[in-house]
Amino acid sequence: MKPGRGKKRSAKSGRRRRRPPIAGRPLAPSAVEDIKSLAAQTVHGEVATPLIEKLSHYKVRALALSVLWLALFIAGLANLDLLRQDSLRTTRNGVQVEGTVQKAEAASRSNRVYVTLTYTAGAKSYTTSVSVDSREKHQTGDKIFLSYAIGDPQRILTVGGSLHGNSGGGFLTLLTFSALFGFPMCLYAAWLWRERYRSASRTGLREATATVRPGWLFPKIDVYFEDDYKFLATRRSLRIAPKVRKAPVFVGGEGTAMIVIFPRGRFRKDTLYTVPAKEIEPDTD
Repeated sequence: MKPGRGKKRSAKSGRRRRRPPIAGRPLAPSAVEDIKSLAAQTVHGEVATPLIEKLSHYKVRALALSVLWLALFIAGLANLDLLRQDSLRTTRNGVQVEGTVQKAEAASRSNRVYVTLTYTAGAKSYTTSVSVDSREKHQTGDKIFLSYAIGDPQRILTVGGSLHGNSGGGFLTLLTFSALFGFPMCLYAAWLWRERYRSASRTGLREATATVRPGWLFPKIDVYFEDDYKFLATRRSLRIAPKVRKAPVFVGGEGTAMIVIFPRGRFRKDTLYTVPAKEIEPDTD
Protein backbone atom coordinates (compact mmCIF):
# COMPACT_ATOMS: atom_id res chain seq x y z
CA MET A 1 0.00 0.00 0.00
CA LYS A 2 1.33 3.37 -0.93
CA PRO A 3 2.04 5.88 1.85
CA GLY A 4 -0.56 8.53 2.30
CA ARG A 5 -3.32 6.33 0.94
CA GLY A 6 -5.71 4.72 3.32
CA LYS A 7 -8.48 2.30 2.75
CA LYS A 8 -11.09 3.62 0.36
CA ARG A 9 -14.49 4.34 1.82
CA SER A 10 -17.46 3.25 -0.12
CA ALA A 11 -19.96 5.90 -1.04
CA LYS A 12 -22.59 4.10 0.97
CA SER A 13 -20.54 3.93 4.20
CA GLY A 14 -19.35 7.53 3.92
CA ARG A 15 -22.85 8.96 3.64
CA ARG A 16 -24.11 10.51 6.86
CA ARG A 17 -27.19 8.82 8.17
CA ARG A 18 -30.22 11.01 8.53
CA ARG A 19 -32.72 10.68 11.28
CA PRO A 20 -36.35 10.38 10.39
CA PRO A 21 -38.07 13.77 10.38
CA ILE A 22 -40.16 12.96 13.47
CA ALA A 23 -38.74 9.96 15.31
CA GLY A 24 -36.35 10.92 18.07
CA ARG A 25 -37.04 14.65 17.89
CA PRO A 26 -38.79 16.39 20.77
CA LEU A 27 -42.16 17.98 20.05
CA ALA A 28 -42.60 21.68 20.29
CA PRO A 29 -44.05 22.85 23.63
CA SER A 30 -47.24 24.09 21.93
CA ALA A 31 -47.81 20.68 20.30
CA VAL A 32 -47.34 18.93 23.64
CA GLU A 33 -49.91 21.20 25.26
CA ASP A 34 -52.39 20.57 22.41
CA ILE A 35 -52.03 16.80 22.81
CA LYS A 36 -52.44 16.99 26.58
CA SER A 37 -55.50 19.22 26.20
CA LEU A 38 -57.09 16.91 23.63
CA ALA A 39 -56.37 13.83 25.75
CA ALA A 40 -57.94 15.49 28.77
CA GLN A 41 -61.15 16.22 26.82
CA THR A 42 -61.38 12.83 25.11
CA VAL A 43 -63.85 10.45 26.73
CA HIS A 44 -62.36 7.21 28.04
CA GLY A 45 -62.80 4.20 25.78
CA GLU A 46 -64.89 2.26 28.32
CA VAL A 47 -67.51 5.00 28.11
CA ALA A 48 -67.08 6.07 24.48
CA THR A 49 -67.02 2.64 22.80
CA PRO A 50 -70.60 1.57 23.73
CA LEU A 51 -71.94 4.98 22.68
CA ILE A 52 -70.17 4.82 19.32
CA GLU A 53 -71.32 1.22 18.77
CA LYS A 54 -74.93 2.44 18.98
CA LEU A 55 -74.37 4.24 15.66
CA SER A 56 -73.96 0.85 14.03
CA HIS A 57 -77.32 -0.16 15.52
CA TYR A 58 -78.94 2.89 13.91
CA LYS A 59 -77.49 1.77 10.57
CA VAL A 60 -78.97 -1.70 10.96
CA ARG A 61 -82.31 -0.20 11.93
CA ALA A 62 -82.36 1.99 8.82
CA LEU A 63 -81.48 -1.03 6.65
CA ALA A 64 -84.36 -2.99 8.21
CA LEU A 65 -86.76 -0.14 7.44
CA SER A 66 -85.54 0.00 3.84
CA VAL A 67 -86.26 -3.74 3.48
CA LEU A 68 -89.72 -3.17 4.96
CA TRP A 69 -90.46 -0.35 2.51
CA LEU A 70 -89.29 -2.54 -0.37
CA ALA A 71 -91.60 -5.36 0.75
CA LEU A 72 -94.53 -2.92 1.02
CA PHE A 73 -93.80 -1.58 -2.45
CA ILE A 74 -93.80 -5.08 -3.97
CA ALA A 75 -96.94 -6.06 -2.05
CA GLY A 76 -98.70 -2.84 -3.09
CA LEU A 77 -97.94 -3.41 -6.77
CA ALA A 78 -99.16 -7.01 -6.54
CA ASN A 79 -102.44 -6.03 -4.82
CA LEU A 80 -103.09 -3.18 -7.25
CA ASP A 81 -102.70 -5.64 -10.09
CA LEU A 82 -105.15 -8.03 -8.39
CA LEU A 83 -107.66 -5.20 -7.97
CA ARG A 84 -107.34 -4.28 -11.63
CA GLN A 85 -107.93 -7.88 -12.70
CA ASP A 86 -110.89 -8.14 -10.33
CA SER A 87 -112.36 -4.96 -11.78
CA LEU A 88 -112.06 -6.33 -15.32
CA ARG A 89 -113.58 -9.66 -14.29
CA THR A 90 -116.46 -7.93 -12.49
CA THR A 91 -117.14 -5.68 -15.47
CA ARG A 92 -117.37 -8.69 -17.80
CA ASN A 93 -119.71 -10.63 -15.47
CA GLY A 94 -122.10 -7.75 -14.70
CA VAL A 95 -125.16 -6.56 -16.63
CA GLN A 96 -124.40 -3.31 -18.46
CA VAL A 97 -127.10 -0.62 -18.38
CA GLU A 98 -127.29 3.13 -18.91
CA GLY A 99 -128.15 5.38 -15.99
CA THR A 100 -129.42 8.95 -15.97
CA VAL A 101 -128.15 11.59 -13.53
CA GLN A 102 -130.96 13.05 -11.44
CA LYS A 103 -128.82 15.31 -9.22
CA ALA A 104 -125.22 15.83 -8.08
CA GLU A 105 -124.21 16.87 -4.56
CA ALA A 106 -120.83 17.72 -3.06
CA ALA A 107 -119.29 15.01 -0.90
CA SER A 108 -117.21 15.41 2.25
CA ARG A 109 -114.08 14.79 0.19
CA SER A 110 -113.19 17.64 -2.15
CA ASN A 111 -112.42 15.38 -5.13
CA ARG A 112 -115.69 13.40 -4.98
CA VAL A 113 -119.41 14.13 -5.60
CA TYR A 114 -122.53 12.11 -4.88
CA VAL A 115 -124.59 11.43 -7.98
CA THR A 116 -128.17 10.12 -7.90
CA LEU A 117 -128.85 7.80 -10.83
CA THR A 118 -131.93 6.08 -12.22
CA TYR A 119 -131.62 2.99 -14.38
CA THR A 120 -133.86 0.23 -15.69
CA ALA A 121 -133.38 -3.49 -15.05
CA GLY A 122 -135.88 -5.53 -16.99
CA ALA A 123 -139.24 -3.79 -16.61
CA LYS A 124 -138.46 -2.14 -13.29
CA SER A 125 -136.77 1.21 -12.58
CA TYR A 126 -134.19 1.66 -9.80
CA THR A 127 -132.58 4.65 -8.12
CA THR A 128 -129.17 4.67 -6.45
CA SER A 129 -126.64 7.20 -5.14
CA VAL A 130 -122.96 6.67 -5.97
CA SER A 131 -119.72 8.57 -5.39
CA VAL A 132 -117.83 9.62 -8.52
CA ASP A 133 -114.83 11.75 -9.39
CA SER A 134 -115.67 15.46 -9.23
CA ARG A 135 -113.50 16.13 -12.32
CA GLU A 136 -116.11 14.43 -14.48
CA LYS A 137 -118.54 17.31 -13.65
CA HIS A 138 -121.80 15.40 -14.10
CA GLN A 139 -124.99 17.41 -14.49
CA THR A 140 -128.67 16.54 -14.40
CA GLY A 141 -129.63 14.54 -17.46
CA ASP A 142 -126.15 13.17 -18.19
CA LYS A 143 -125.82 9.50 -19.08
CA ILE A 144 -123.47 7.16 -17.15
CA PHE A 145 -122.87 3.50 -17.94
CA LEU A 146 -123.02 1.18 -14.97
CA SER A 147 -123.33 -2.55 -14.30
CA TYR A 148 -125.12 -4.59 -11.68
CA ALA A 149 -124.81 -8.18 -10.49
CA ILE A 150 -126.79 -10.83 -12.35
CA GLY A 151 -129.99 -11.56 -10.45
CA ASP A 152 -129.49 -8.57 -8.10
CA PRO A 153 -130.14 -5.24 -9.89
CA GLN A 154 -129.64 -3.25 -6.68
CA ARG A 155 -126.03 -4.42 -6.28
CA ILE A 156 -123.98 -1.94 -8.34
CA LEU A 157 -120.67 -3.35 -9.53
CA THR A 158 -119.16 -0.63 -11.70
CA VAL A 159 -119.93 3.04 -12.42
CA GLY A 160 -118.40 4.68 -15.46
CA GLY A 161 -116.01 1.75 -15.90
CA SER A 162 -114.65 2.01 -12.33
CA LEU A 163 -115.24 -0.57 -9.62
CA HIS A 164 -117.97 0.68 -7.29
CA GLY A 165 -117.09 0.84 -3.59
CA ASN A 166 -113.36 0.22 -4.23
CA SER A 167 -112.09 2.12 -1.21
CA GLY A 168 -108.93 0.02 -0.93
CA GLY A 169 -107.55 1.06 -4.30
CA GLY A 170 -106.75 4.62 -3.22
CA PHE A 171 -105.10 3.46 0.00
CA LEU A 172 -102.96 0.90 -1.83
CA THR A 173 -101.90 3.52 -4.37
CA LEU A 174 -100.86 5.90 -1.58
CA LEU A 175 -99.00 3.13 0.27
CA THR A 176 -97.15 2.01 -2.87
CA PHE A 177 -96.20 5.59 -3.75
CA SER A 178 -94.92 6.19 -0.19
CA ALA A 179 -92.86 2.99 -0.29
CA LEU A 180 -91.31 4.11 -3.56
CA PHE A 181 -89.76 7.07 -1.72
CA GLY A 182 -89.29 5.40 1.67
CA PHE A 183 -86.98 2.66 0.38
CA PRO A 184 -84.19 4.87 -1.05
CA MET A 185 -84.47 7.36 1.84
CA CYS A 186 -83.91 4.64 4.46
CA LEU A 187 -81.10 3.16 2.40
CA TYR A 188 -79.42 6.59 2.27
CA ALA A 189 -79.94 7.01 6.03
CA ALA A 190 -78.19 3.67 6.65
CA TRP A 191 -75.21 4.85 4.60
CA LEU A 192 -75.06 8.13 6.57
CA TRP A 193 -75.07 6.31 9.92
CA ARG A 194 -72.24 4.08 8.68
CA GLU A 195 -70.18 7.16 7.80
CA ARG A 196 -70.87 8.71 11.22
CA TYR A 197 -69.84 5.47 12.92
CA ARG A 198 -66.54 5.41 11.02
CA SER A 199 -65.90 9.09 11.66
CA ALA A 200 -66.63 8.85 15.40
CA SER A 201 -64.49 5.70 15.66
CA ARG A 202 -61.53 7.65 14.26
CA THR A 203 -61.90 10.72 16.45
CA GLY A 204 -63.44 9.27 19.59
CA LEU A 205 -65.75 11.36 21.78
CA ARG A 206 -64.89 14.68 23.37
CA GLU A 207 -66.58 16.39 26.28
CA ALA A 208 -68.11 19.77 25.54
CA THR A 209 -70.91 22.16 26.42
CA ALA A 210 -73.71 22.78 23.91
CA THR A 211 -76.48 25.31 23.43
CA VAL A 212 -79.20 24.55 20.90
CA ARG A 213 -80.44 27.66 19.11
CA PRO A 214 -84.20 28.19 18.56
CA GLY A 215 -85.63 26.13 15.72
CA TRP A 216 -87.95 23.16 15.46
CA LEU A 217 -86.72 20.79 12.76
CA PHE A 218 -83.01 21.47 12.12
CA PRO A 219 -81.70 23.87 14.77
CA LYS A 220 -78.11 25.10 14.97
CA ILE A 221 -75.86 24.09 17.87
CA ASP A 222 -73.10 26.09 19.55
CA VAL A 223 -70.50 23.63 20.88
CA TYR A 224 -67.86 24.86 23.34
CA PHE A 225 -64.80 22.73 24.10
CA GLU A 226 -62.25 23.66 26.73
CA ASP A 227 -60.07 25.42 24.16
CA ASP A 228 -62.12 25.32 20.96
CA TYR A 229 -65.51 26.20 19.47
CA LYS A 230 -67.57 24.59 16.72
CA PHE A 231 -70.79 25.69 15.09
CA LEU A 232 -72.93 22.74 14.01
CA ALA A 233 -76.13 22.24 12.08
CA THR A 234 -78.32 19.22 12.73
CA ARG A 235 -78.83 16.88 9.78
CA ARG A 236 -82.15 15.85 8.29
CA SER A 237 -83.17 13.03 10.60
CA LEU A 238 -85.99 11.85 12.84
CA ARG A 239 -83.64 12.43 15.77
CA ILE A 240 -84.27 16.08 16.64
CA ALA A 241 -81.99 18.03 18.99
CA PRO A 242 -83.57 18.87 22.37
CA LYS A 243 -83.92 22.45 23.53
CA VAL A 244 -81.01 22.82 25.96
CA ARG A 245 -78.69 25.60 27.05
CA LYS A 246 -75.12 25.05 28.23
CA ALA A 247 -75.73 21.32 28.60
CA PRO A 248 -72.85 18.84 28.94
CA VAL A 249 -72.55 16.73 25.77
CA PHE A 250 -70.28 14.29 23.99
CA VAL A 251 -69.18 15.21 20.45
CA GLY A 252 -67.68 12.83 17.91
CA GLY A 253 -66.75 12.70 14.25
CA GLU A 254 -65.70 15.48 11.92
CA GLY A 255 -66.89 17.46 8.92
CA THR A 256 -70.32 16.42 7.68
CA ALA A 257 -70.33 13.14 9.67
CA MET A 258 -70.57 14.30 13.28
CA ILE A 259 -72.73 13.36 16.25
CA VAL A 260 -73.74 15.19 19.42
CA ILE A 261 -74.86 13.03 22.37
CA PHE A 262 -77.18 14.96 24.66
CA PRO A 263 -78.01 13.95 28.25
CA ARG A 264 -81.67 13.68 27.21
CA GLY A 265 -83.88 13.87 24.13
CA ARG A 266 -86.62 16.31 23.22
CA PHE A 267 -89.28 13.72 24.07
CA ARG A 268 -87.20 11.08 25.88
CA LYS A 269 -86.03 12.62 29.15
CA ASP A 270 -84.34 9.64 30.81
CA THR A 271 -81.68 8.47 28.35
CA LEU A 272 -78.70 9.69 26.34
CA TYR A 273 -79.82 10.95 22.95
CA THR A 274 -77.66 10.99 19.79
CA VAL A 275 -78.28 13.65 17.15
CA PRO A 276 -76.51 13.73 13.75
CA ALA A 277 -74.83 17.02 12.85
CA LYS A 278 -72.34 18.66 10.52
CA GLU A 279 -69.85 21.46 11.01
CA ILE A 280 -70.66 24.77 9.30
CA GLU A 281 -69.17 28.24 9.23
CA PRO A 282 -69.98 30.31 12.34
CA ASP A 283 -72.57 33.06 12.00
CA THR A 284 -71.19 36.55 11.56
CA ASP A 285 -74.43 38.31 12.54
